[in-house]
Amino acid sequence: MAEQPAADTGIVLVESSAKASRRPYHKKKLVVLVSNMRHFALEQQARGVAVVYGFSRLSHGEALLELQQSYQLPVLTCTTPAERELRLDLRLAQERGLKVEMVDDPAWASTTQDFTDIYGAFRPGKSYVMDRFYRRMRQKTGILMEGAKPLGGQFTYDTENRKPFRNQVEVPAFPSFAPDAITDEVIAMVEKNYAHHFGTSRNFDLPCTKADCERFWQFFLDHLLPHFGPFEDAMRDDHLQLFHSKTSVLLNLGRLLPLELVSDVANRAVSGSAPMGSCEGFIRQVLGWREYMRHLHEQTDGYRLLKDHVAQENGPSGNDPYAGARPSALHASLPLPAVYWGEKSGMHCVDTVVAQVIEEGWSHHITRLMVLSNLATLCGFSPRELTDWFWFAYVDAYDWVVEPNVLGMATYADGGLTATKPYVSGAAYINRMSNFCGHCRYDPKKSIGPDSCPFTSLYWTFLERNEDVLGRNFRLLQPYHSLRRKKPEELVQLRARADEAIADLGLAPVKSGI
Repeated sequence: MAEQPAADTGIVLVESSAKASRRPYHKKKLVVLVSNMRHFALEQQARGVAVVYGFSRLSHGEALLELQQSYQLPVLTCTTPAERELRLDLRLAQERGLKVEMVDDPAWASTTQDFTDIYGAFRPGKSYVMDRFYRRMRQKTGILMEGAKPLGGQFTYDTENRKPFRNQVEVPAFPSFAPDAITDEVIAMVEKNYAHHFGTSRNFDLPCTKADCERFWQFFLDHLLPHFGPFEDAMRDDHLQLFHSKTSVLLNLGRLLPLELVSDVANRAVSGSAPMGSCEGFIRQVLGWREYMRHLHEQTDGYRLLKDHVAQENGPSGNDPYAGARPSALHASLPLPAVYWGEKSGMHCVDTVVAQVIEEGWSHHITRLMVLSNLATLCGFSPRELTDWFWFAYVDAYDWVVEPNVLGMATYADGGLTATKPYVSGAAYINRMSNFCGHCRYDPKKSIGPDSCPFTSLYWTFLERNEDVLGRNFRLLQPYHSLRRKKPEELVQLRARADEAIADLGLAPVKSGI
């Protein structure tokens, strides 16, 4: 749209209550999405763009069809949605008569061809390694490159970006963006129509205008980026955001564009105003993981092409086309407990992060992976239920990003398609990378006894329970060697403590006796 004169451009936007009601989406997710969309419509109208803005109880596709027929609109041009769910919705509407031409979305930094050139067509059982894709994207874009070689001599500084935060530097106060009249109207609408949804809309302070989105990004560049890299994996209960940008929600809404962000960050590295490790770490997240996960989701049809996917039944009418894939390479099936809805577990790390998600609809990637997902994987909670929880609970979650991250990287439900090993740990990792354990009733240095941290006994029993699948994994050789050296009586005590921890969450334990 930016490539043609505003006077020659028209856009059609739809607020679909059917979409908003499909899941109990976090109230702040609905507010940030709808308010940004309304502000975007007004910003485009101010540029001279003709705007048709529809409110509908129908799905997006059905609403577009209704608007096209009512206003006698010509064939619509639509950028291909990253969301499989939305692509399906539009395809069903096309079968009913919607006239729409799908084109590539220029907001992405990579194309499907980029992905298939590296990995070829998807094949079940094939292993995918993100690093190959990331290197290709660096070479394609020239970001942090000197000819064919990476600027600074290496493609990744990941090993340097794993420091715990011990107040080495001051954490600046992140700016807030007070709701204007439009956002206040959206908040009132959400509270009226979606009062039963997850989370809260109180203290909403995310940017919803173009100017605020740009100010939001500039603050990260000026104040957070210099320290982002070293403390990228750190966790704190007194600085929940630390130096993370929190831009994922705006990137996934299209309010900020990935190539513009990585170019801004690369310029900071070249000028020396931010360390190379911080700049490369951010660029790897956006140019590497984000783009890679989108392609992996598309190539696997939302993980439906995995050999162990079983379609979810939708009553007597058959399969639900919108039901998510349900791979579970580790046969995890326990229901997600009430702790994910705010019931206290007694584990300070878990309770702190869940409370943050209820309040903000967000937490940074390490608390997602090494606290919330770690607990679920160790206990054997259903990967599908965990995925669905992340999908509605986080302001930046959509099927293309949440499914590969949770079904793949976080829970290993895909059997190693996305990650070479499960990302699990006992209490030692959480204690090393956070200050959570110092404020917890459980002792991270004990693995047995009522005051021992449940994460440790759950870790060892997880390895024991899944040895037939994971025992020969080259990245788990050391922990399995340690497991096999444990005395039988210690294993019995670890199983009892793990069963007790799962029971404390209100669940019957998965079989832990081997």
